[in-house]
Amino acid sequence: MAMKLAYIGGSYYGFQRQPGLATIESALRVALLNIGVAKGDFCYAGRTDRGVNALGQVVDFYIDEEAESLARPRVINSRLPPEIWTWAWAKAPHGFSARWSAEWREYRYLLYHPGLDLDAMREAGELLLGAHDFRNFSSAKEDTVREVISIDIDERHGMVIFDIRAGGFLWNMVRRIAGALEAVGSGLRGQSWMEELLDPSINRGAPAAPPEGLILMDVGYEGLDWQEDPYAKARAARMLSAMTGRWMALAGVAREIEEGMASKQHSSNQQERG
Repeated sequence: MAMKLAYIGGSYYGFQRQPGLATIESALRVALLNIGVAKGDFCYAGRTDRGVNALGQVVDFYIDEEAESLARPRVINSRLPPEIWTWAWAKAPHGFSARWSAEWREYRYLLYHPGLDLDAMREAGELLLGAHDFRNFSSAKEDTVREVISIDIDERHGMVIFDIRAGGFLWNMVRRIAGALEAVGSGLRGQSWMEELLDPSINRGAPAAPPEGLILMDVGYEGLDWQEDPYAKARAARMLSAMTGRWMALAGVAREIEEGMASKQHSSNQQERG
């Protein structure tokens, strides 16, 4: 059985289990144990870090045919915290692995930084297409060659949307690419700097963007027939709508305070000059 899992990762210490810490894996393991499927054991497509989010994380586990009705999104979601939910399932063939059977993975990074030069960012992004040694875009030191399939950069609702697809990624690779593209888009760095980062003989190190803007969007497999659960999707949509309202209000509060502080500083400077 394979399932698509989504989560807001801000309250969790990443996906993988860690002793004494709240993680996505530990919450899902408890849910599966509580409903009596998989004995809590499963494989997953990608290990996301602390604060990272997902729409299309994939997990797989073995389940007896007579218990298949329990392994449905609405049943599993009833035992999960609201920030984690599954919304689609598929019968997986024998030997399937959410990790090793994946043909590609796609991440999205959302960046709020008004005034970025998107054309410069796109030009820099094209340098990353194909197979390269991404040693300077990760903390890894061995087996650092990866092949990037596609990169898209766009702007929507004031946010820069950066999508990247590859057969696999190194630890922190996407966040470091996002950080490097932001540096180019803001004019702090040029195209030649991006080229140097792709030279493993030059030890540069790209800056990592914060984890909150990163989403594991999708994982590609051959031959899986995904069945979506309308009830699970509608329930998640209601939760996300309420969450969006709270966060938009908080962002507005932060902006009001920022503008208020700037105004007070301006008034203070005027008084000093007077």
